[in-house]
Amino acid sequence: MAPLRCHLLIGQPASGKTTLAKALAPLLTGPGEPPAQVLSTDVIRAEVFGDAAVQGPWVDIQQRLHQRIQAAVAAGIPVIVDATHARRAWRLAITQALPMPADVEWIGWWLYTDLPTSLEWNSRRERAVPVPVIQEMAAALADPHFGPCRAEGFAAICAVVPTHHNDLAEVLQAELAALDRRIRSATNRERKLQRHGYSRLLDLERLLYLIRLLSTWPDLAASDPASAEHLEAILSPIPEGDLTDRAAAFLGRLHGECFADTGAIRADLAWLEANGFCGAISSTAPIQLAPLAVGERTGLATGAVHGGLPPMGDGPVFLRVMTLLRHLLQVPFDQPAERGANLHQHLIAATEAIPGAYLSGETATLRKDLEKILTPYGFRNRNDNVRHGYCLGTAVLSPPRLRELHNVVRQTAGRLADPSAQDLLAELDERLGWAGISADGLPPVRSYARHAVVDTALVRRDSLAAPRRAEAIEAAIVEHRRVLLQRYPGVGSFADSPAGELRVWPLQLIFHNVGWYLMFEEDQVGHPQGLIRSERLDRLAMARGEGDLRRSPEQHAAAINRLERLLHHSGGIYFGSDLEQQLAVASASAQRRNQVLVTLRFCCAPWAFAFIREGLQRYPIEHTRFSRPLPGDSWWHHPKAPHVLEPGATDTSHPYPVELDLPPWTVAADIDLRSWLFAFGGGMRIESPDALRQELVQRCRKAIEANGEQNLQQTPEPVERFFPRRLRRD
Repeated sequence: MAPLRCHLLIGQPASGKTTLAKALAPLLTGPGEPPAQVLSTDVIRAEVFGDAAVQGPWVDIQQRLHQRIQAAVAAGIPVIVDATHARRAWRLAITQALPMPADVEWIGWWLYTDLPTSLEWNSRRERAVPVPVIQEMAAALADPHFGPCRAEGFAAICAVVPTHHNDLAEVLQAELAALDRRIRSATNRERKLQRHGYSRLLDLERLLYLIRLLSTWPDLAASDPASAEHLEAILSPIPEGDLTDRAAAFLGRLHGECFADTGAIRADLAWLEANGFCGAISSTAPIQLAPLAVGERTGLATGAVHGGLPPMGDGPVFLRVMTLLRHLLQVPFDQPAERGANLHQHLIAATEAIPGAYLSGETATLRKDLEKILTPYGFRNRNDNVRHGYCLGTAVLSPPRLRELHNVVRQTAGRLADPSAQDLLAELDERLGWAGISADGLPPVRSYARHAVVDTALVRRDSLAAPRRAEAIEAAIVEHRRVLLQRYPGVGSFADSPAGELRVWPLQLIFHNVGWYLMFEEDQVGHPQGLIRSERLDRLAMARGEGDLRRSPEQHAAAINRLERLLHHSGGIYFGSDLEQQLAVASASAQRRNQVLVTLRFCCAPWAFAFIREGLQRYPIEHTRFSRPLPGDSWWHHPKAPHVLEPGATDTSHPYPVELDLPPWTVAADIDLRSWLFAFGGGMRIESPDALRQELVQRCRKAIEANGEQNLQQTPEPVERFFPRRLRRD
């Protein structure tokens, strides 16, 4: 049975649609047949709201309109829908999203009425439409990418210019007489196409809009205040539910309710996941075509709409475009390294090994697909330089989060003087600018109070702290490669600092207190493990190449694991010079570790303990023990905090004991421990080990000697007087 032909009028307000509908209706049925039914949204609006001028909720009008279309189709009566249908979503809502009780062929009647004529006719109306509304709809219809087309589900689109015809009925009869031939010719051409699950324009655009949406807002959630502000500008309140529910709500608001089918979106997300669109790692697996619905495969679908297909409705075209799109999403700024090289040839070369991708001679095809398919859907700024890449909205993070990331990198490059971050910042500035995301002039929400003491612009040119020089040591870390370093003579040194050439396995770069340090493992020939040390970057240079000696990822990972354990237990970057002690402390065996750890015990005055008990993570919490409160104390502590030691008498000056189990090198010589502990002066009393207590006493004596002995005759002042603005008694 031949499908029922129904008719959709398309044109801005005051373009002559109602006149055309009246002329068309008598031509659609023969004698004895029920006349075609003209459905006007203005008439329905008057029925629902009492006046066609009342702009009530569209959903009330749409529901009644859709019910009448379905009823007429069920009765075999052709319908003429008299409305502007100026936007694609409005047309798709009827031609492809509306379930039909019988097969339908939609014919689009596009009224090419120029804007001045529409404005003139509108001025004669009893109920004139606001001029901006007419202008906006006329512009939407004139859009070269989203204007009316057969691919929207129309069997044919007939163009009518009312101002050029005196007898409209004659023109309509000629168009109707030519429909069979036009539709048959188009259908014959499309029989050669490979249909798939995204052959319908509605399904294809929903998929593309979904990808574009998620490439800007990965989780569609208010994960931070700035993201919330942007998302609420689109839809407020931000929808709840899972990702499918949120995506449906945003797609409906941004592009039209016909794209808000949660069941279809759930299937879209599953297809994207299965085809590698949801990962940041480039995929070389071939794109798989989504299957047709059962009814479409067998040709027995009830209520099918017989209409045209978009270019990507053909399987091979869909495969090549989606293969390229996936690549651009994962490598958004992929471009040739050589200046002057052809970008499109480079993109083909990057993907041609994937089945279904562009072939080496299809440069013109790729360029056309980018311009006609991907650019209109926002995967590239329309007026931007093609060398700035495609898919500029691609984001593992949302734009506000990218701005925060930019600030972190800027702080690292500036205050922390990270030479690698300076190069990264320059590249990030450039790429964010290409993407239209500017972070200039935005004050940071978070900043670093401490900054590096080393000015990278004033260090030796061959120093690892110099810009670009750190890249060499970073590459060696990534490649697990041994290097030969030179420690400059005359630089700051400690008693056990290594000197001269260092043959090492570089492990990590760490910012600690005042500057960047290289953590490395000494290459001790004949031994499976070497001593782990640290040295500031500005004191080191790469001496010369060490060939290409590398070690396995497993060996490198084991060294990194040992380093992390040493950092955890030491509370700093000094690890002594005894390999056996390092191996014991870094051991996974608590028994072996406890055999070498040294217990530092000291008692605190109340004001000092108030500061000390707040630093629960200064040293490993599992090796930290604090005093319990004294009777009558009101200070709060978490139930899981390590307050387990019995306090001293309430009338003593230092009633609060503290115990720390530390590596022997930390207690013996670590500067960070001393800088923290000794700064409390008389606020703490060291009880063990005695050697550390004697060291503190000796330091105090030397400081007194260096600063003169005349003050010894004066009455000592309370220790708090030495910290008038920094410390105070509870």
